[in-house]
Amino acid sequence: MTSARQRKKRQARASAPRMIGANDNGAGTANDNEALVISGTRLNESQARRFRQAVLAVASPDLRQRREGREAMLRLEEEIEAAQQAIRVANDIAETVELESLRGSQIETSDRKEHEGRKRIASRDGLETLMTARSLSANQFAAGLRFRTDYELLDPEKGLTPPALDQTRNITRGGEGWAKKRTQRELFVRDLEKLIQEEDRTFKGPNGRTAVERTGRAVWALREIAGKGSNLRSLSNSGSVQRSISEALVLALDCAALAYGLE
Repeated sequence: MTSARQRKKRQARASAPRMIGANDNGAGTANDNEALVISGTRLNESQARRFRQAVLAVASPDLRQRREGREAMLRLEEEIEAAQQAIRVANDIAETVELESLRGSQIETSDRKEHEGRKRIASRDGLETLMTARSLSANQFAAGLRFRTDYELLDPEKGLTPPALDQTRNITRGGEGWAKKRTQRELFVRDLEKLIQEEDRTFKGPNGRTAVERTGRAVWALREIAGKGSNLRSLSNSGSVQRSISEALVLALDCAALAYGLE
């Protein structure tokens, strides 16, 4: 081996971080200028200094210094574990954000000072979220899914109420009998919404001042969350409003469960 290659190897060994193992904690073997790596975590300058001091204290013949050295070692170990846990959490969040982004979810970053940098999945399905949070029963969740199938079938952009059924259109999609099936489902959904409105005190009909009052909050919540899959957070930032929407949805889903024969 040439002298140049030997010098290069010595320089590489000198610049590499020094791993400290269970049997390599002696203060006399550690150079103050060398980086210390414990359990895969590189210590900063303060931690490295405290580690070396703790090693000397543990090796001291004085019992009090030994105890203080062990306590310092335990505090340092807690710091290292906390740093490693923070890295694991950050990696888990990054992985979740990446997966949800691939699924088409909208990821929001909080701008509130106390929650700075916190990630939130804003577009996750509202019905599924409520079921996961145990805010819905199995029958209510099933009724919501059944309603979503009907809602998507009926082309919601045209509105479910109050236009008259248009049976003059020449519908070719969906195969033979599709138009009849669609008409039947439209009638069913209208009857369901009328049933819900009879139970909903927020329903004002044509006298309502807002679109929600004219359809009733329960029907509106059913369309938005069960029909479209909207999330409560996307409908309102107010906790009290979210609760009232959730309560209205439960009322609507109870009626839907009866109508679909799930109760």
